[in-house]
Amino acid sequence: MQQQTIETYIQAIAIYDAALKFASNDLKTLKRKGFALEKLSELQLSQQQYTEAIETLKQAIATYNSAFSTYHSDASDISYHGMIIERLAELYLTNKQYREAFATYQQALTTYETAIQLAPVDFCNHGLKAGALASVADLHCGLSQYTQAVPYYQQAIACYNTSLEIKPLKANEFDKARVLQRWGNCFQQLSRNSQALECYQTALEILSELPPTDRHILSLEEQIQKLSQQS
Repeated sequence: MQQQTIETYIQAIAIYDAALKFASNDLKTLKRKGFALEKLSELQLSQQQYTEAIETLKQAIATYNSAFSTYHSDASDISYHGMIIERLAELYLTNKQYREAFATYQQALTTYETAIQLAPVDFCNHGLKAGALASVADLHCGLSQYTQAVPYYQQAIACYNTSLEIKPLKANEFDKARVLQRWGNCFQQLSRNSQALECYQTALEILSELPPTDRHILSLEEQIQKLSQQS
């Protein structure tokens, strides 16, 4: 069944390519081709065809590049483009292509910044940028590059703060708290325990509305207790 769906998307992409030979800058066709490539990449990924999924998603991004560079795109188009680029970075990460993942995350960050410049008071764009910055920090930590991770966590929290100033949203508050906890873990690896403790305490304050048995609450309380005993 999935193979039939894959073949259907491949046929659709061929039709869009044929149409683009006659109208290479047609926005609707470019968007439809980009979407079809996205879906094809998802199907390839579901079959663990990582190399094919990456190449197909790269084609989707190139198609969106053509669409959005030709027309005056709004911030929502640009931020969506950023999310697709970030998805490619995650695919590289899954495939343990760390250098490519870092470079692609940077491309996503640049794209989100363009969206922010177009719509500076759109809380969503600041939140998206915060998430991408946190992903870069997490990747550094995953590679034991803790010093390099610190400024990315710091920038991520700043972006969450900006987003929350524009529009307070519980989901973003909780995302911020989880990033603070990971930043605290990073500080612990660097033996910067006072800064780690500050991160944990701030995260706990944000999550105080959750039930006391919530796993995030319990984890933070345990970390705070251990650090307090060491100081």
